[in-house]
Amino acid sequence: MNIKEIADQQMPSITEWMEKIDFSNLAVFRDEDNNKRDRLEILNKILGIKYDKPEKMTARDIVDRTAVFFDILKRKGNQKCALRLVPLQPGLPKLRVRGKTLKENLLWFNSLDINPDDYKAEAIPHNDDTLFSAIFIVTDSGVWGEIAKGAHWQLTQGFYEEPPTIFYFDFANWLYSKNNAEIKKLTMEALRFLLVSADKHTLLREKLQAEFTSQGYLKGYFEFVVWPDNGISFIDYNRVLYKMFNNNFSSIFPKTKADIDGIGASPGRARGPARLVAKAEGAEFNDGEVLVCEMTTVDYVPLMKKAAAIVCEQGGLLSHAAIVARELKKPCVVRVKDAMKKIRDGDIIDVDGDTGRLA
Repeated sequence: MNIKEIADQQMPSITEWMEKIDFSNLAVFRDEDNNKRDRLEILNKILGIKYDKPEKMTARDIVDRTAVFFDILKRKGNQKCALRLVPLQPGLPKLRVRGKTLKENLLWFNSLDINPDDYKAEAIPHNDDTLFSAIFIVTDSGVWGEIAKGAHWQLTQGFYEEPPTIFYFDFANWLYSKNNAEIKKLTMEALRFLLVSADKHTLLREKLQAEFTSQGYLKGYFEFVVWPDNGISFIDYNRVLYKMFNNNFSSIFPKTKADIDGIGASPGRARGPARLVAKAEGAEFNDGEVLVCEMTTVDYVPLMKKAAAIVCEQGGLLSHAAIVARELKKPCVVRVKDAMKKIRDGDIIDVDGDTGRLA
């Protein structure tokens, strides 16, 4: 699957991935994902953090063509946006469409068979000229993540034209997988936004149940984008996701560069026969085999459940696929260049998800 095909298709959210694996804490996870911009709004008001502020209304506003709807349509109707329908009732799916003008997105809305009283609506800014995107996690042990040129879906979906830069900060020193002055500046600037003065800790704890490192940084999973003439805008602050990652950073900067090695994205070790899968649909796959593919997408989940381990040519440390592999407790190594060529069906391979090494 090429990068344009990924860009053109509906990309599943992390909640949709978790639904596929029957995640035990799905209700809490879904609620956290659905209401991320409410939390970002609070951070904006208290810390001054810029975010992709949506135009808010209800699905009923759209159906009844209220004054609220017409005001938003007048101001934003010809601008590109993501129209996001967030459920007000538990168990309902989040619905969204991206990359078209609000007027065009309304055609999609009109095709839906929903009860408009069950959803609130957000028209979220969209920009085709994203300069940089990043995902990172702040924990007691440090800050680590990835930053890429271009759209942020490259990081969440794990497909890219140019591999993202990995970064790590132990609260004293920064490490980067590539030497790029602009990337260094952006990551350091983003983290400065999250260094919270002590007088604001109590307020954020009250409003967001926020947690902080001993240095005063706001803990969590974060995403941001950089748009022309707009600087850094945060697009996610999640208080659940970051807790799903252990504090082992040994695989972020591999000490060896063997021909078949990659980067550990989910810890653990496993051994088994390789099974190369170019397309998940209809693929033959047995329990205990090592799944080798270009990159796992949500339709690979049944194979991921059976796999002893997972090896991908692309992917990232914080892609949805890596998060799901961790939750399934499957060792996973990503960014193994030409894995589909270098590994043959039936080869017995050892997968080390901590170090990224294959043998």
